[in-house]
Amino acid sequence: MKKISSLLFASIVILMAACTGKPVPEYIITGNLSGGSDSIQVYLQEIDENTGEFVSVDTATVKNGTFLFRGIAEQNPVLRFIATEGLYRPAPVVIEVGNIDVSIDTAFVVTVKGTALNDKYQEFSNKRNALNDQHRELSKLSKEAEEAGTLTPEYDKELSNKFDSLYNGWEKEVFAFTKANITNPLGVYILIDRGVAFDAAQLKELLPSLDAKVKASARMQKLEKRLQALEGTEVGKQFIDIKGTTPDGKELSLSDYAGKGKYVLIDFWASWCGPCIQDMPTVVKAYKQYKNKGFEVVGVSLDHDKTAWQKAIKDLNITWPQVSDLKGWETELGAAYAVNRIPHTVLLDKEGKIIAKDIHASELLSKLAELMK
Repeated sequence: MKKISSLLFASIVILMAACTGKPVPEYIITGNLSGGSDSIQVYLQEIDENTGEFVSVDTATVKNGTFLFRGIAEQNPVLRFIATEGLYRPAPVVIEVGNIDVSIDTAFVVTVKGTALNDKYQEFSNKRNALNDQHRELSKLSKEAEEAGTLTPEYDKELSNKFDSLYNGWEKEVFAFTKANITNPLGVYILIDRGVAFDAAQLKELLPSLDAKVKASARMQKLEKRLQALEGTEVGKQFIDIKGTTPDGKELSLSDYAGKGKYVLIDFWASWCGPCIQDMPTVVKAYKQYKNKGFEVVGVSLDHDKTAWQKAIKDLNITWPQVSDLKGWETELGAAYAVNRIPHTVLLDKEGKIIAKDIHASELLSKLAELMK
């Protein structure tokens, strides 16, 4: 069977509808590519629900700086993506009845508007872009102060607090938007895209609202497993055993140390992680001070490169046990503790019960001093 383009198919359906007198549930995407030369291809894509890969479902060619997609809208809105050469990432567009305007400027910033859900997502995107501008401004101030030698501890702390405020405020915005749109494609998209940043309570609030088909997708099943991991590693729960390989190729389990009468810090880190490297001297100091007083550290690396991992261990004077599966962010060791950013720490008591999580390096020494009284 020959493939019929969406534009031709839409024309056929429109002609048939004209004969019956019924309205046509049509969508028209009119695009403008600033500075783009003719003959550039623009793709309308969808995401494979299981693999997460982008798959093209239609193609348009830029002519006089414009492109067009036209078709019959499904009964319920669906999420698609606009992709073309130069875009860092395909841009979301909701396919719903009406005229949808897409503009791609010379900096490849995409604006999508014209229908209810697209306007709603554009408002959300505008807030994100404004936040990114503020973040860049704070980074600029920090760099300028560092170069001028005026980055005092007090000013550094002030900037850090502003960074944290921006981040925490945006996380609340993301959750609020997801919750408000969880029954339409936008909420599902944000949940899949940013769900790893949500805590257990937020995931438990969102996941029941999904329909059975969405819940069954492989990507949503990952979030279900993340929720289980979050609930299983809450403060007060017994540690979950994990097993990895040491730098010299031997197998080592967390249970070789946890629950054996010592306080144990599980330290998730990586040789490529700047904040991890910055915090490591404090962890080294804590280990030297308390290793003979009932304290142990088990490092879990999210590295891919074994050589880089081994070099970092040597350079940073790490002498405590280390394991990894060398799978980076796909690590099963990190997934067991719902790790979504590093450094991430979990502190166990002498019986192997979780008593604290994400203790900052600056707080570690005082926490251990309190425990070792």
